[in-house]
Amino acid sequence: MNKPADAKRSAQVSDKVVTGDQLLPRAAQLGRPMVFTNGVFDLLHRGHVTYLHEARRLGASLLVAVNSDASARRLGKGPNRPLNTHLDRAMVLAGLEAVDLVTWFDDPVPLPLIARLKPDIYVKGGDYRIDQLAEARLVQSWGGTARAIDYVEGCSTTDLVDRIRGAGQKAAFLDRDGVINLDRGYLFRWQDCEWVPGALEGMRLLQAAGFLLVIVTNQSGIARGYFSESQYQAFTDRFVDALAGDAIRIEKVYHCPHHPEGSVAQYAVACNCRKPLPGMLHRAIRDLSISAVDSILFGDQPSDVAAGRQAGIGRVIGVRTDGHRNLAPVEGADETHDTLLEAASALLGQSGRVPN
Repeated sequence: MNKPADAKRSAQVSDKVVTGDQLLPRAAQLGRPMVFTNGVFDLLHRGHVTYLHEARRLGASLLVAVNSDASARRLGKGPNRPLNTHLDRAMVLAGLEAVDLVTWFDDPVPLPLIARLKPDIYVKGGDYRIDQLAEARLVQSWGGTARAIDYVEGCSTTDLVDRIRGAGQKAAFLDRDGVINLDRGYLFRWQDCEWVPGALEGMRLLQAAGFLLVIVTNQSGIARGYFSESQYQAFTDRFVDALAGDAIRIEKVYHCPHHPEGSVAQYAVACNCRKPLPGMLHRAIRDLSISAVDSILFGDQPSDVAAGRQAGIGRVIGVRTDGHRNLAPVEGADETHDTLLEAASALLGQSGRVPN
């Protein structure tokens, strides 16, 4: 029944998927301003749909470019990803009312494609720093604009895959200042760095128990002009190397350089990566295929706790600033300990496993 109507609807969906020589003529027919966005879009979920709907509202049409299978594999999202081929992913996107045209690209980033299409507006998820994306700068070079749109919190393809597979790496997310090193205030000179007592031993325990060690740190000193991004990076490289010399592997360091009241214009912005917001955690979860619910966050401030809660981290543990026993428990944490070593020892117990 209704076979002609069903066939017509199917044809309309497939007609939205365009590649090769037909792409530019079809894109030229789209309404202006044309919005462009890109991504893997593997296992489409509520966050994607909401994001694409908001992107479409910014202009008269929306063109979505998906990473080809080869391009998606190079992003390192985990084994056997993407789950769906680029054609399947494109067809699913084409079924959305908000999407006017879908194509795919083989490059790591779609710069050549954007240069050909010359969209009016470039859009990316709010977990990216739009001011540092080459795609955004390219669109702005011909007078276009670039916008960041937040995803729906708690929606992640990686989390979905982990739940389906019952797998996913577990991580110990660590605030830096006050948990690993003594908080000297806007630390960027190596000679001022001093480890918090018990921090190194605690990290070794967590590492031995199978946790990836991931640092997430607010660094508003960059926005305030106290030190530069390059100075921060030089310090971080030495920081990670020093820990490696003590047999501690830091999987990755995520930092937020922003502060709305900063004196450096490009960083004096409101963002979603500065804790208590969870942007850094969300990005790490996606980048490293981490299971949030099986992971732990250690922090010395309520802002650390709030970020962990919003990111769906399974357990959030307070570490008293610099290990001073006379300081109050960290507000909102599941428990508070005097040092990272004490926290890790209590968490892991004799078995080295997180108790249920």
